Amino acid sequence: MAPIFVYALLSLATAKLPLCSGLAAVAAAEVANIPAPAPSVAQPTLSFAASNWIWKPSSTLAAFRKDFTPPFGKSLIAAEMIITAITGFNLYVNGDYIGSDSTLGRWGYSQRFCIDLQPSFNVFAVNATTTNASVGGVLATILVTYSDGTTDTLVTDSSWRAINGSPAGFEQLAFDDNIWSTATVTATYTAAQRTVLVPANPPAITLFSAQWIWTNVIPANGNLPVGSRAFRKTFTPAPGQIPMSANILIAADNAYTLYVNGATIGSGTNFKVAQQYVVNFGTPASEIVLAVRATNGGTTANPAGVLVMMEVNMQPGGRTNCTAGSISSSDGSWVSTLGAIPTGFEQPDFDDSAWPTVALEGAYGVAPWGTLTITAPSAPITI
Repeated sequence: MAPIFVYALLSLATAKLPLCSGLAAVAAAEVANIPAPAPSVAQPTLSFAASNWIWKPSSTLAAFRKDFTPPFGKSLIAAEMIITAITGFNLYVNGDYIGSDSTLGRWGYSQRFCIDLQPSFNVFAVNATTTNASVGGVLATILVTYSDGTTDTLVTDSSWRAINGSPAGFEQLAFDDNIWSTATVTATYTAAQRTVLVPANPPAITLFSAQWIWTNVIPANGNLPVGSRAFRKTFTPAPGQIPMSANILIAADNAYTLYVNGATIGSGTNFKVAQQYVVNFGTPASEIVLAVRATNGGTTANPAGVLVMMEVNMQPGGRTNCTAGSISSSDGSWVSTLGAIPTGFEQPDFDDSAWPTVALEGAYGVAPWGTLTITAPSAPITI
């Protein structure tokens, strides 16, 4: 089964998939009454090494639940969770919406959340989608922390319950899932032989799976008119997660200027080199707007492209000693304009709603660009 699963995943990674029906993430105030931090205990590394891809066979939309009660004498305070899904997911804990991902082909990037738990009984609930019922999948690892500082690790496996569809209220603590079947393990993470990136602090950022993009019109020969184009991407953090810093890799054929929330971050003119910028947010940001002015140089039509990877580290609702993060790259969710570049296009409040989505030219490593040299991180830039 593993080779079929891997082949299907590789096919889906480059396919245009529809967005899952996720809830829009909004900026939220810091959570009141945060539990006191646990005593200092060495924490295990959070990874997918022991996790499994799970699904409900014959489903294009499925819901999953995992309840957890601590051992006798233990009291839960928090969880740190990494999760991804083949097409998209919505995550809930104890009925509260935590976050989602609905960007095309992003299963290779996990999202990382810090979550406050009830002392005893807790329920983790996920609904997820796929365009191919035989190739659906959810992958997650949950590190739960007790009040004494010790931890346990939960993984996606056959102990999760699953059902076709997404019943109303399935995410609530009191929902009765007794008639649900157990989830089917479609592949172990290691057997799938496909890396899923995990946000970390400090970030270990790469260009893995980032797409070369240009405007929405790409001639068959790949040669594009000379001149400048504008590109934008808006990243919205999950509720209660406050962006603290962003590490950004960027390259363009032939040149670029990068803006973040309207501030000029840097420029480059060598498409064989990806420059790395560290951006700190001096004031809390409800969203991160990446804007790029890219120029295709020369005198005649030739290849052009933009390649971006960003990892955002976030402070979740005032909690410390926990890493929340998200990875975003140049992909089919970016927008661009074919016409003259509008004044102020780099500003966060610029209206790009009429801009078309970009065209994908191929994942990092594709010809004619191949592999790139990645520079050392810049000195931090505070905006």
